[in-house]
Amino acid sequence: MLNKRQNQIIDILNNDNNWITGKELAKLLNVSDRTIRSDIDVINKFYDCLLIKSNKRLGYQIDEALLFKQDIETKELIPQNSHERCVYIIRELLFKSKEINLIALQDQVFVSGYSIDNDIKKIRKMISEYPSLKLIRSKNYISLRGNEADKRKLYKQLLTEETHGNFLNLNSIADLWLNFDLLEIKDILEDVCELYNYQIREIDFPMIMIHAGVAIERIINRNYINSKTAKHHLNNNIEYQISYEFFHRVSKTIDIELVEDEVVLFAQLLIGSYQKDDEDENLDKLLNQIVDAVIKEVKDYFDINFSKDKDFKLGLKMHLQLLLERQQNNVTITNIYLQEIKRKYPLVFEMAIRAGEVIADICKINVKENELSFLALHLGAAYDRVNSIKRYRAVIIIPHNQMLSNMCIDKLKLRFEERMVIVKRYGFYEETMIKQQEPDLIITTVPLKHNLNIPTVQITLFVNYEDESKVFQTLNLLDKQRYHEDFVVLVNELIRPDLFHVKKQMASSKEVIDFLCDELISKNLADERYKEDVFKRESVSATSFVNGFAVPHSIEITSKESCISIMILDKPVKWGDFEVKLVLLLAIRDTDSHLLKIFFDWLSSIVSDSNKFRQLLEVKNYQEFIQHVIE
Repeated sequence: MLNKRQNQIIDILNNDNNWITGKELAKLLNVSDRTIRSDIDVINKFYDCLLIKSNKRLGYQIDEALLFKQDIETKELIPQNSHERCVYIIRELLFKSKEINLIALQDQVFVSGYSIDNDIKKIRKMISEYPSLKLIRSKNYISLRGNEADKRKLYKQLLTEETHGNFLNLNSIADLWLNFDLLEIKDILEDVCELYNYQIREIDFPMIMIHAGVAIERIINRNYINSKTAKHHLNNNIEYQISYEFFHRVSKTIDIELVEDEVVLFAQLLIGSYQKDDEDENLDKLLNQIVDAVIKEVKDYFDINFSKDKDFKLGLKMHLQLLLERQQNNVTITNIYLQEIKRKYPLVFEMAIRAGEVIADICKINVKENELSFLALHLGAAYDRVNSIKRYRAVIIIPHNQMLSNMCIDKLKLRFEERMVIVKRYGFYEETMIKQQEPDLIITTVPLKHNLNIPTVQITLFVNYEDESKVFQTLNLLDKQRYHEDFVVLVNELIRPDLFHVKKQMASSKEVIDFLCDELISKNLADERYKEDVFKRESVSATSFVNGFAVPHSIEITSKESCISIMILDKPVKWGDFEVKLVLLLAIRDTDSHLLKIFFDWLSSIVSDSNKFRQLLEVKNYQEFIQHVIE
């Protein structure tokens, strides 16, 4: 039997997945270089193979293929640096332990008490932007205190940093597969799609490549299943032809079998639907039940909503079908990138663990760790889609020469690159070719009338300030349409009935601010420092505007909760240089700073519409005000 230190060496090498020198290992385990050499010799003899490779210059590295072949069970991954340790500690406190023993933690992550003390300082800084969160240290224990909302926001912040576009980045996804080049597979799929003149939406492409990678991995490891999916539904579909040609070419490129079940599943993924026979009705209901339950669990537990992500639902449903068939046929899969996913994306893997518990509960099965890593791929890609800002697709019509066209397009790209991508330039309008591009808006340098329900903006060839304003307003309109549902929820949360006052009589702007700030303080939504800071902001420059409204707010001090207090005055008061009748006291805590853009976008749209602004001033109650805001 191996001793504790020798097992730790296997854990460290497996976790790091790179060469580690003997000196580094000796320092981690507080032993000599000679002891490390002796331990590695014992390990290799124990398993009767060269499990740990050695190199005089590089050090030591574990052979992953032999690790899986020997079926060695390794412990949970060990954080490699200070930031990883901070995330590890926070994750433990959020989901696994009410408190952590710091002495035991040193043994778990192989660092000194001094390093742990530095990590604790960093964690306190990381959570400082969440008012309710406090890291409490009592002797040799630490715990995380605070409200659930801030804990979830902390988790999502860390999760955003962890994924950071990785699951929408094909180069990053490709690094997970070691047995084949996923980017080469991508080129094959693109060539086949071009052959059939078939387009895959850009937003769907990473998810489709993840599915292709998983399918090929299954075939390589001979995890074959007689799928119940009916092929005869698909025989005449172009998607089936594309899928068959794709896997045929892949089988020739990397020398794998052509598996019909994988061809059918991939075709269904391209179609975007789940085809079923009548006898599969119960299975379909079960799959839908599991998908809905997983989405609910992720929403309830992590406050992340995948309910509108059709790609996630479809991909997860197809994966679950195979998972259940593997369970039924007692097939065990090998996932060679399990450790890589756990190491790189521990927070995504945490979501996969919760999803696995849901599946296990509904189906009364034991979902193994290898299966969880496949779920993590779907969840990571879905979170990237939820968290990424989608740029609008624009088609531009310019019936001019190439040089002038390029100049116009370059100006638009320079100004709107973060919000819009020009997918195609045409010299004339033709409905079919425009629809083929599925644009969100049409930009044209000539007058244009058409029957498509797509916003159209006419600009000059030289793109002046007025043209920029037109495009900007159209993009804002698209934003409003896209986020209307979220905006309605936000408005109802921020503009509360108990903070709404209509037809009030006040003598001055100071009296208005006193009244509104004191109300927030009495409801424990802000403190005296906030009120002082609001007056400090007014002393710099009055927050009133020519249209007859004011937006008092603080400069530095944030409120305890985010809210907007509304006061509609019976008679206007003098506020700076203007007569003001509508007052909106803005109280935003620091973790909700993203709400400012939404608020001011709404406010600018209101004040630019004199008729709508007048209607707001004439409302008689809270319900009427809200109705005018969200309509």
